[in-house]
Amino acid sequence: MDHISTRTLLLTLVGVFTVYLVLQHPSIGAALGVAVAMVTLLHELLRK
Repeated sequence: MDHISTRTLLLTLVGVFTVYLVLQHPSIGAALGVAVAMVTLLHELLRK
């Protein structure tokens, strides 16, 4: 049986917690969406 990596486990747990948080508090979901979009944009701009 394959072992799950620590990184995969951490990302899964963060994902589950984020989905739970967004379902309980939709306003936080909107803020998280904007934050993720901004971080992604900055990451792409600074990489070049």
